[in-house]
Amino acid sequence: MSKEYKEGQRIHKFLPCPSYEISRVENWLSDLAEEGLLLTKDGIFAGVATFEFVGPRKVIYRLEAAEKNTSMWSDNGGEPDPEQIELSEKYSWEYIAKLKDFYIYRSTDPSARELNTDPEVQALALNAVKKRQRDAVISSVILFILYPIILTRGCLLMTTIAMGTWWSLLLLVFSVWMITADIKAFVHLKKVQKALMEEGGFQEPDSKKSAVPYVGKKIAVLLLGIVLLGALLRSWGISITNENKISLEDYAGEIPFATIRDFAGEGSNNYKVTMTGLSMGFNTVELKTDLLAPIWMDYNEHARVQKADGSYVDGGLYVEYCELKNSTLAEIFVSEMYRLDRIKRRAERIYPPVLAADEVIAYTDDVHFPNVIIRKGNIVIKASFHQVSESYTMPIEEWAEIICSKLK
Repeated sequence: MSKEYKEGQRIHKFLPCPSYEISRVENWLSDLAEEGLLLTKDGIFAGVATFEFVGPRKVIYRLEAAEKNTSMWSDNGGEPDPEQIELSEKYSWEYIAKLKDFYIYRSTDPSARELNTDPEVQALALNAVKKRQRDAVISSVILFILYPIILTRGCLLMTTIAMGTWWSLLLLVFSVWMITADIKAFVHLKKVQKALMEEGGFQEPDSKKSAVPYVGKKIAVLLLGIVLLGALLRSWGISITNENKISLEDYAGEIPFATIRDFAGEGSNNYKVTMTGLSMGFNTVELKTDLLAPIWMDYNEHARVQKADGSYVDGGLYVEYCELKNSTLAEIFVSEMYRLDRIKRRAERIYPPVLAADEVIAYTDDVHFPNVIIRKGNIVIKASFHQVSESYTMPIEEWAEIICSKLK
């Protein structure tokens, strides 16, 4: 292998295992030294190690548990104390690099005294690393489980559909993967610490094991994280720019529920769209589809129409319409819809109109307009009609009945 490189040539290699597999990392570095590759000063970054070809050498590497945080933002940039480095040099050990919660030392003296000869001292130093890893497990659980629940106000079904079921499943896989990796690291460190205390040492099994599975997993997690971040940013950008919204004038599809024109009834005329030209998503429709909800429509209509008796129906109709896969999902969807409005819009329940539906919830929001959520089987609709007509105000019992009667 040495003939493949030139003197002084720099070579980059992926680490073959996580840092907590201490003896595996040590053996890997020593094996590469025998092939002529020495780890460069501060030569590890983001799971990639940089080596310099200097010719075959016999080198011993040791990973020492860092008792303090090794982050670049911590004291001394996370580097070991100068006194520790100076003391190590007296025993023929040279400090080379950081690897997460460990410091890497090396020696070319086969008779060099070990940095730590007392297993109990090693176990004590490793305890600090184990505590940080335990904190990492707790942080991962908060970040990937508790925080999303809090952020979505517990509306996991609505969030899953809004984000897309497949994307949500990928995010779940990513979250489980990250949490599992942190737990695995903690369990392994605990095993090493126990072995040091009870047996005086710990040796990783099969130090020559292929690095391909580990590297493959790391790359897969990285790519999955990039894809998820890209999807999240794209979704956020579309939501800000109203990219998916179509004006009612341009929409040629079916509207599966009653609109303001239906509220006016037979013989109505002089329909006129209002609130135009404000670029705020008025008089638009947005249609989405998902594995759990084949049809999800956001509808916004502001119009004024004259009834047959000469009075006007005038206002804004806001509708969320969703056809879910089954009625069980629809029940959960209704519960989450109301919970979200109760938290975000200070919803207060009012006596619901009597409708031919499986479930009806009526409430006023923070601006005191009436809202109604209706479920018929697997169909859920939330509607709010903000009326501004001076001559006529349609009661919720009337317009909610019209909406309900037109549902499949």
